[in-house]
Amino acid sequence: MANLSLAARFSLGGRVILITGGGRGIGMALSKTCLDAGATVVVTDVLPQPDPVFLDWQKKTPNQLHYYCCDLTDKEEVERTFTSILEKFHHIHGVVTAAGVCIDKPFLKHEWEDIRRLQAVNETGTFFAVQNAVKNMKQHGIKGSVVMICSQSAQHVCPGHLLTAYAGSKGFVFSMARSLAHELAPDGIRVNTISPGYIATDMNLSLASLRPELLKIFNEAPPFGRVGTPQDVELAALYLLSDASSYVTGQDLAIDGGMQVSSGNYKL
Repeated sequence: MANLSLAARFSLGGRVILITGGGRGIGMALSKTCLDAGATVVVTDVLPQPDPVFLDWQKKTPNQLHYYCCDLTDKEEVERTFTSILEKFHHIHGVVTAAGVCIDKPFLKHEWEDIRRLQAVNETGTFFAVQNAVKNMKQHGIKGSVVMICSQSAQHVCPGHLLTAYAGSKGFVFSMARSLAHELAPDGIRVNTISPGYIATDMNLSLASLRPELLKIFNEAPPFGRVGTPQDVELAALYLLSDASSYVTGQDLAIDGGMQVSSGNYKL
């Protein structure tokens, strides 16, 4: 490791990286980063078709970027999809769980189905996507990397939002990662999380179009004075997937423009 060049330490050449929720948003941005770093990238998403930009990338790299439509809340569909993926690619060297849903409403307005959906996607879907990937790593003796997309809401309040249930679901991811990091350390498998702050994804911008005051919060609440972009998250994921982070596990990287140290100071 000490004799490798910087580029080699960050390279994903020869590796298969699985990304859930990679058909749009942060997951799609991470797909391109892994692609550019030399990986074979396998993306799953509930969308029948990914974003048109993704399809353009796929046309240019048909043997390197692959898409599978998969509903992570459907046990049989998850099993079928992972079977298909492993029949084709055999090994998984890294997994990024970017699939997730968000519900923003007052605590007393949450309904039974809201909680069931958040848990099904953000918790159960994440858990079993990681389990399937790790099972393959252990079978083949791969010292792989697990990167789970968490959220700033798991650690502090988010001004302008009402995320009681969503924050709880991401708290599950945050805690799961630390326990799993300890369990898998003897196998050389690293487990870390990334906690994005306000990121200008289609989902967040769509929400802001309905509540214009959120745009002001996105750009004023972070000490850096701007909303983040999916590109701000890319190199954090590359670091955690690559050999550059070979001695890092059980950690969280907050990509939030400083919200970790100031969220309580912003006044609406």
